[in-house]
Amino acid sequence: MNYRIIGPVAITATAMVVAFSIAGCSTSETPSVSSPTSAAESTTPALTENSDTARAQSPADEMALEALDAIVQGDFATVVAHFDTPMQQQLPPEGLEAAWATYQQQFGSYQSHGDPDDVAVGDLTVVNVPLQMEREPGQFRVAFHDDGTVAGLYFLKDGVPVS
Repeated sequence: MNYRIIGPVAITATAMVVAFSIAGCSTSETPSVSSPTSAAESTTPALTENSDTARAQSPADEMALEALDAIVQGDFATVVAHFDTPMQQQLPPEGLEAAWATYQQQFGSYQSHGDPDDVAVGDLTVVNVPLQMEREPGQFRVAFHDDGTVAGLYFLKDGVPVS
């Protein structure tokens, strides 16, 4: 199967990259929507009854699992609201929705997820969440700036290393 880059969405046989990481690129602008930092500090995160978010170990873990929950529920605008300015400009809610649909076409429908794992990459915190999809396992990856805004969001094949 051959894939090509389409706008901000790069699809490859190894990984479906929803948006590229903007490592080393910081912004002083904060989106005018609710702050991701306040969501992380909340004592009662927005969860679904079947969510595993309660097992999160860090604020970045909680934010990543909340983003995944919102994606699974089809609330793409909530996820995009936490993007940094470059991400918001490159990936609107409709683009995120299309990328998730394409990912599920390849891997099967979402079944569940495992525990998040954090990796520091420069000034970013990258959170990997294993996914159990209908046909094969996958991985959800999201990179956060220190202020809690999203610098990159990825739907990947299982086992793709953080680079």
